[in-house]
Amino acid sequence: MLLYIFIFVYLVGLSTIYTYFEEKKDEIKLLTIPTFILFLVVAGFRNSSVGGDLNFYVSVFKDNSLQIPELLNIFNSRFEIGYIILNNLLRSISENYTILLFSFSIITLYIWFYVFWNYSKNIYISLLIYFSSLGMLLYSFSNIRQGLAISIGLLGFHYFVKEKYIKGILCILIAPLFHITGIICILFLVLRKIHLSLKVFVVVLLGLILTFPLLKNFSEFFVNIFPQYISYLESSWFLDSYKLAPIVLSIVYLILFVIGEIILKNSELTESEEYIRMLFFCYLIFTITTMQTSLLSRFAHYFSPFASLYVPIFLHKVTDKRIKWIIFYFIVIVYALFLLVIVYYKVEWYNVVPYRSVIIDWLIGKEL
Repeated sequence: MLLYIFIFVYLVGLSTIYTYFEEKKDEIKLLTIPTFILFLVVAGFRNSSVGGDLNFYVSVFKDNSLQIPELLNIFNSRFEIGYIILNNLLRSISENYTILLFSFSIITLYIWFYVFWNYSKNIYISLLIYFSSLGMLLYSFSNIRQGLAISIGLLGFHYFVKEKYIKGILCILIAPLFHITGIICILFLVLRKIHLSLKVFVVVLLGLILTFPLLKNFSEFFVNIFPQYISYLESSWFLDSYKLAPIVLSIVYLILFVIGEIILKNSELTESEEYIRMLFFCYLIFTITTMQTSLLSRFAHYFSPFASLYVPIFLHKVTDKRIKWIIFYFIVIVYALFLLVIVYYKVEWYNVVPYRSVIIDWLIGKEL
């Protein structure tokens, strides 16, 4: 647990420096490089015990038992074809499971850092949110398939911003090959030119009210098509806490959205900022729907990166220094509480505590 707290304090320090010394932000931004290395060492060299489902993935990797399913059984396969191919490719290179974790980590982290570098108004606040929040970095410690699918979808967002639509569409086609829920990334393309106007807000709100009671039926329909995902209807973070987690998460992001919209109301936004704003609103809506069925949290995770981008946007637009620092400290406190829940209060959600590194295991001669 101390490692996670150290990283959090480290990110708070960098966020504070970046916010205070805005005229030196280009120089301070270079500290992203050692931060990436830190994240990569922690994620890529973790023991198989760090992550709820990780032991299962490692066991499958060691057994070398994954086979590409027949065409008729492709939708009933426990693993998507993209994951099977990559798993088997890595297994042909080395039998040590670290190659699996390191490969997934470096791809996932590189994409997140690359997008933050290009689109975040404060890269360290983005990294703070990414590190501490539900459904982001620590979630990918357990669910490596979906963690990779989310990052590939995020890369698609980048290409859509640059109007490189062929590359963007390719990304959103690849994402479901690692986790079927990646099909939701098609919304990144659909929403590319839609701005969050009052009309859009009202239509979405009315749609949410009308469809909210039917969301459980959607879950049943989805698992009828993909029965291998029926366990997603029994998520521990959802049931064990009597829906407290999705309720709290919905309230927090609703508060951040309201604060953001008040600040951005009279601000001129770039096309990419409008796009991020729209996708964060989608994340809020999906998060609210998880109060009805935990399955939708799997879809919501694809929009979680835009919380990391939206918050720095509205914080950057605040001109009053006093108000800016009040909001900054509020953000730090909120995500400190999120992290404490993950690593102390509800460790069974992600099972990332205690942290163990294979580097230490190698040094003491422990068999992996």
